[in-house]
Amino acid sequence: MKNKKNLVFLVAALIFCAQFIGNYGNYQLAAIPGKIFQAFQLTDTQFSSLMTAPMLPSIFLSIIIGLLVDRFGISKMVGICLAVATGGLVLRAFATDYTTMLIAMILSGAGCMILNSNLAKIVSSLYPMDKVSKVVGIMMAASTASMAVAYATTAAIPGLSVAFWIPAVISIVVLVLWLVFARESVFSENKMAGEDASQVKESLLVCVKSKNIWLAGLTLMLILGGSMIISSFHVSAVVELKGYSESYAGTFNTVLMIGAILGSMFLPVYVTKNPEKTPVMMLVMGIITAVSAVGMVTLPAIGIYICGFLNGAFRSGIIAVMMMLPVMLKEIGPKYAGTAGGFMVTLELIGSVVIPTYVIVPLGGGSYLNYFMLAGAAMLLASIICFILMKSCGVFVKKEA
Repeated sequence: MKNKKNLVFLVAALIFCAQFIGNYGNYQLAAIPGKIFQAFQLTDTQFSSLMTAPMLPSIFLSIIIGLLVDRFGISKMVGICLAVATGGLVLRAFATDYTTMLIAMILSGAGCMILNSNLAKIVSSLYPMDKVSKVVGIMMAASTASMAVAYATTAAIPGLSVAFWIPAVISIVVLVLWLVFARESVFSENKMAGEDASQVKESLLVCVKSKNIWLAGLTLMLILGGSMIISSFHVSAVVELKGYSESYAGTFNTVLMIGAILGSMFLPVYVTKNPEKTPVMMLVMGIITAVSAVGMVTLPAIGIYICGFLNGAFRSGIIAVMMMLPVMLKEIGPKYAGTAGGFMVTLELIGSVVIPTYVIVPLGGGSYLNYFMLAGAAMLLASIICFILMKSCGVFVKKEA
């Protein structure tokens, strides 16, 4: 029994590390935008496309990956995707032009794709349901922690080549350990009755017919669209608008990510313990998230720190709650959670690519203030949709005495 618990902990730690390193590699670019623009001779649109490139696998493959995980199991499919992501991170270290860099960034997103879209299913396969919200929060914190580390450290690393090799080497280690230790038997301990491999048509029909999955996906689509603007352009915005150095500007985002870590870890636990308060609380937090996005480029330094912390904590908390939702819905549950997660993440990543690159940047007309106002508008709309979902999904209701 002790060995089983140790193995579960090791596999969970590898999932955490894979989430961390996949996002760390991506947000290295946002931490040193000046060097990236210079090295690859980029426009704003090209830079935004590099930042959103790791999301492209999720847009086109999340539903398929969710179906494959539901059908063939977690261990094999995660291993394949981690191998592809590792290949992308290695290729990135050799990139000398925009096209190669774009391909490398696309491949590097494969690991986060499968983990994000199947997170609720994976965690519920490792841990009992009463621990799922807590563990999902911790796993979600991995991505935000990686952003904090990327913003805090990347500018100090000597040279792009060294910076790019760090996540590549760590990813290789994680992949090898996964292939050695993450057997399918590890994920069967908490398998529920009726959770046999589902059929493709059945899984898709259940998810497409679920109003709750659509609302959750739209919430994620809008909030991620706004978040990507902040992640991609905040350093550049405060450098231009406030005259700060890139290294000092990175400290604002470090505080944002500290908030994001705390929000990811504690909000899912809170809503499961206080379900009747969740709808209004999520609406209020969404409104604060939207307002704080504008404050992050208009206020003095202390105001930017405060707005960054609030924006990170509340938006990441909302995202974490959305990601654990599939296994809690009566019409989905663990049986269809992989497909449902893939469906939600497809909508989420469509938003994170299309909204910043092809909506906000063109509409913003080159103005960083306009970018952040439009990002706030997207987050405000997300909070309204989230409120409707929380009120109608049947999960967040008052517990019976």
